[in-house]
Amino acid sequence: MSRKEPIRAPQQERSQKRVELILNGARKVILKKGCAGLKMGDIAKAAKISIGSIYQYFPNKHAIIAGLAQDYLDQFAEHVRAAVEDRPSSLDDLSARTTALLQKYYVAHRNDPVVRDVWMGSATDKELQEIESNDTMRNLEIIFAKSDHLFPLDNHDAAKLVLFLILNFGGTAVATAVELSEDEGRFAMSEAEKMLYAAWAVSVEPLGHPHLIHDAPDASSKEGAPAA
Repeated sequence: MSRKEPIRAPQQERSQKRVELILNGARKVILKKGCAGLKMGDIAKAAKISIGSIYQYFPNKHAIIAGLAQDYLDQFAEHVRAAVEDRPSSLDDLSARTTALLQKYYVAHRNDPVVRDVWMGSATDKELQEIESNDTMRNLEIIFAKSDHLFPLDNHDAAKLVLFLILNFGGTAVATAVELSEDEGRFAMSEAEKMLYAAWAVSVEPLGHPHLIHDAPDASSKEGAPAA
């Protein structure tokens, strides 16, 4: 059994609530002691449940950390779905939405010390890397399902690959920026945005429908246009 997999999948509402208690208890402990100081006994005390109850759902603390990571990514996936709930009208529109998501992702890491501590160790943890990679693929599928109309059918595979690379770059940029001071982090994210826009222009736009790259100009703003 992989250490990241819970022993018992929380199928019933009662079990789901118990898992939430465990994860919330772990958050409280990490907030005080960090992931390195996480102990099952402390989690049980913070969650106000027995250690035996924890072991019914998680084999060890590493599985709990992975559970926290997955829980956070599941929540952020909802932001991704909301961002593309209505289909982007152009590649410019899609670029603006994904960039806004990147900034939201950075702010979530910067402002939440528990999230930041959980992911700080992901560079050396293969299972957390796998969770993050799977999440990137999930987000890619969510985004592309709402934006596939922007690309000719023959370009779909290439477009998905390029978008996957861009999402990966964005995640790496966030992981780098949150380790810097606040001012340096903001500067790093600003520079990452410039790089992403450049990559978008060079690699994404050539794959799109020519008439769906830029937003159509607002006719009412044209000189000589009739007043509304």
